[in-house]
Amino acid sequence: MGRERTAGRHGAPPGRPPAARRLVTAAATAYLVNCLWGTAVAVRLIRTKKLRVVHHGLFVVTATLTGVAATTPVWTRDRSALFLLPALVPLAVAPRTNPRSRAHWRVAVAAAPSYLGALLARR
Repeated sequence: MGRERTAGRHGAPPGRPPAARRLVTAAATAYLVNCLWGTAVAVRLIRTKKLRVVHHGLFVVTATLTGVAATTPVWTRDRSALFLLPALVPLAVAPRTNPRSRAHWRVAVAAAPSYLGALLARR
């Protein structure tokens, strides 16, 4: 008969996306949620007097997922996560900027092209 399908794209089992793709998606999703939360706080849709830790927690999750995803080219053949490397710079600078200043959101938005590039490169 015909060839049997034993592995998916990039050697992954059929039906399961490779780990690198999942990590890139998770990092980009965390970044988007963090930006949405920060924007909602900035325009005063959400009052964070008692929930200040939420944005900080989202940032830690975003930075961690981005850092881990950026290492995937070392242990997989998937190179899409290389686009995340430039995002590590704004992620390192953002906590050091005044959250009430324009610089804070400008630094945060500077990472967006990296996440978009990584998502588009997954295809």
